[in-house]
Parts: sequence; structure tokens; C-alpha cells
Amino acid sequence: MIPGRLRTGWAPWVWNAVFFLALAAGTQWIARQSGPWDPSAWSAPWSGDVILVLATLLLLGLAFAMPLHSGVLNLGIYAQFLAGFAAAAVVARLTAIEPNARALLAALAGAGVGALTGLVILGLKWRFAVHEVLSGILLGGLLAPAARAAPLAHASLPALTVEAALPGAPPWAPGFGLTNDVMLAGGVAALVFGILVALSFAHLLRASAPGFDLRIVGSNPLAAVAAGVDVERAQGTTLTWAGACAGLAGAVQLWTHSSSALERWPVPLALAGLTVAVYGRGTTRGVLLASLLFAAWINAPGTPVFLGHPGWIAAVAALLFLPALWVLPRLSPDQGAPRALWRTRHRETY
Repeated sequence: MIPGRLRTGWAPWVWNAVFFLALAAGTQWIARQSGPWDPSAWSAPWSGDVILVLATLLLLGLAFAMPLHSGVLNLGIYAQFLAGFAAAAVVARLTAIEPNARALLAALAGAGVGALTGLVILGLKWRFAVHEVLSGILLGGLLAPAARAAPLAHASLPALTVEAALPGAPPWAPGFGLTNDVMLAGGVAALVFGILVALSFAHLLRASAPGFDLRIVGSNPLAAVAAGVDVERAQGTTLTWAGACAGLAGAVQLWTHSSSALERWPVPLALAGLTVAVYGRGTTRGVLLASLLFAAWINAPGTPVFLGHPGWIAAVAALLFLPALWVLPRLSPDQGAPRALWRTRHRETY
């Protein structure tokens, strides 16, 4: 575990497990009290839809966890996700291209634009000392109108923005008209890509010299500079891959006309990456496990019934984000390192 970035010990794991069990059990219990309970409903949601949900949550979890290991709090995941969605929506307008080829092109465009957005966020940090949290949130706000207007029907998927997460949201954006088999194959391909990225990143951290440099950067950027490590390159690499994962997750949302599962997420979908990474405590195995558990929870039959009551959305959102209080570290002296590094690079003396 990266010292100074995530808290160690068994206590965070135990509290994460307690909160997830409370979320899962409480959701089903309250849903059962709200109306007639049909046990056969458990067999209905388990289709190809869960593959797309799992792939989306895994990609978003990696998009937040990977930069965290290099000392970057990637709240720009919101902007990266919206950029990927908007780019894919623009490709969806190219009706002259065959739908399957258009879907593949949209996925590549979403990943590329998401990676570019990550580089823009990092460039603002290093050139103008704009913190990645501030630039990420501002870019997300600027891209939200474009993401809502880019699809052919000028609509947005539920949970795309804060407004769309509330009752009465616009309908899901039209997709590419893919068949179920093609959509399932695409979901499996996206899931395999996410797993390969996760395993490759885990191997990079554990058994390579660049991974060792990355861990130094995550622990203390000033010490990394003193040791001759290229901090910009390390953070740029992780944020580029994170942007590609978030952009691909945004592009995947256009593969269907209507997803009965992803529309249930009670907050903007891009922030699911924060939830998955925090519950998984930033580790590769943790992110894989957390994405699987949350995909199962979202596809459970009681979840849409529970989330159908607006009064419970705030409680669910709290359970999704409260673990950050004991997983993410308290402020430490090296939190001011980015500004100090910027001063060093520009030869400031004050």
C-alpha cells in the first residue's frame, strides 16, 4: 500500500464490508416492505446487461485508483467520462458507417478524448498550478451541456449529470441499434480490457522499476524529485490511462437504447469510480471485487424499487461515499508538494 495516500490496516476493510452489507441488505429489505415480493424476479436481471454494468464500474474504479497511486486525486474523472460520452455521441451521428464499426470507432474516440482530457488537467496543474480537483470539476461543469446536447435526440442518459440523476430525468440517449449478441460481445471486450489494465497496473507496481518510481511519487513527490524521478511523466502516464478508462466507460453508455441497470445509480455515474476505488481501497484486487459486488447490487431486483423513492437517494449516496472518510488519508505535509514543485520548476525564490 502507498504510504500517506491510503490508510493501512484491517479496520478500513472491516468498515467497508459493514457499510456494503448494510447497503445491500437494507436495500432489499426496504424494497420488500414497499410492495409484493416476487422471488422469481431474481432471475430476470441477470443478462448481458450486468456485463456492461460490471465493465463500466471496473473502468471507472481504475480511472480513480490508478492516479491515486501517483498522488493525484482524479476528480477530473467526471470531465473525462463526459468527454468520452460526448465524443462517442458525435460518432453516433455518422449514420453512413455500419453500426458495429461505428460502435467500435466511438469506443476508440471516447477513450482517446478521455485520455486527452486527463492530460489537459495535468497540464493545468503543472503549468499554471491549478489543482487537479478544481480543474477537473470546472471541466466537468463545462462539458456537461455538450454531453447533453451531443446525442441525436439531444437527451442524456440518467445519472449523466446531477440534474439527470433526479426524478423526471430526460430519456436515455439513443444508441447504435446493436443486436443483443453484438452488445454482449462488446461488453465482454470492454470487461476484458479493464481486467487486463488492472492486472498490468498491478504487475507494474509490484515488479518493475517504473512501478517503484511511481510508488515513490505517490508517497512523497518532493523526495521523488530529489531522487531524480520524473514526477510529471509518472503522473501523466497514470492520468492518461485513467482518462482512457473513464472515456471508454462514457462511450460504452451509447451501446444500448436503454439500460435498466445503469440508470439506477443515484448520483452522477462518473462518480461511481470514487465509490469503487474507495471500497476497494485502491488495490487492484479490491477494485475488481468492489466492481463485481456493486454490479450485483445494482442488478438485484429490489434496487430499482428502493431507488424509486426519492427520499432514499440521499441515504444511498451517503453509504456510497462515507468510506472515503476512513480510507483516504488525513492531510499530510507532502500535500503541498505540487505547489512547491511548480515553484522549483519556475525558479521562484519566495
